[in-house]
Amino acid sequence: MATSMRSIQKKRWGDLPAAFFFLFPSLVLIIIFCFYPMVETIKLSFFQWNKVTTQPIFIGLENYVTLFKSDRFWNSIQVTFTYTFWVTAISVIGGLILAVILNQPRLVLTSFWRVLYFLPTITPTVAAAMVWILLFNPNYGFINTFLRNLDIAGPNWLSSTTWALPTVMSLGIWRRVGFTLIVYLAALQAVPKDYYESASMDGANAWQTFRYITIPLVAPTTAMLVILGLIDSFNVFDSVLVMTRGGPSGATEVLGQYLYSDAFTLFKMGLSSAIAVIILIITASVTIFQWRVVGLGSYEEQ
Repeated sequence: MATSMRSIQKKRWGDLPAAFFFLFPSLVLIIIFCFYPMVETIKLSFFQWNKVTTQPIFIGLENYVTLFKSDRFWNSIQVTFTYTFWVTAISVIGGLILAVILNQPRLVLTSFWRVLYFLPTITPTVAAAMVWILLFNPNYGFINTFLRNLDIAGPNWLSSTTWALPTVMSLGIWRRVGFTLIVYLAALQAVPKDYYESASMDGANAWQTFRYITIPLVAPTTAMLVILGLIDSFNVFDSVLVMTRGGPSGATEVLGQYLYSDAFTLFKMGLSSAIAVIILIITASVTIFQWRVVGLGSYEEQ
């Protein structure tokens, strides 16, 4: 047995040169376009540089101190976390409910509904954001026109400090729920039918079946979708840029928009690099939480 294990390990080590040969082009691209920019961004966060007239000046942690003293930074943190929480929560819950509905064997046109719900996921964000601007236009948009037909005065959605963020979040939810739906469908179809048949024989109703069978058995999938949703939502930028540019009065200014504004409008490259590093630390922390606490890796091994 020991001899057999040693031969297997020896064979695996012998495969490394071939594996490295095939992975080398991808590794080069990852180093050039991922790791090198990341290292340079971390380095630049310790400098003051306006990109136009001055050479980078080393200032240590001053960029980080400036950020932590800035009300604008803390506002963007709050907006980002609010967006991330609601988009992730609603898309995961909504995706699970829709997946359970579409997983019913007696449902007609199942493939059509699955494709229809998944389409928002592959729709370009900029195109979807332009459609959202038209839908929520206060004068001729479909939403306010519909509300006027009900004798309700619709707000100026994207210019209201109250409604701008929920409007942007609705786009994020619309684009995210299709992905969670498809992943949940795959998880539900892997659940043995015996569990549901046994529950039905024991007199369990639909809610009890959902609560005590479906939810526990798709828990690993839920954990994965929550982590992916948090990372994806936390890095939101393009929809905010197109729809509101962070306004009104910072009501939708997420960290990505804050970074973009400082880097390419005010040319504060060192300060914007510090924002990028903070985003990296937060998303990396979420990933480590996934590996260590949630333990998705153990599910994959099983």
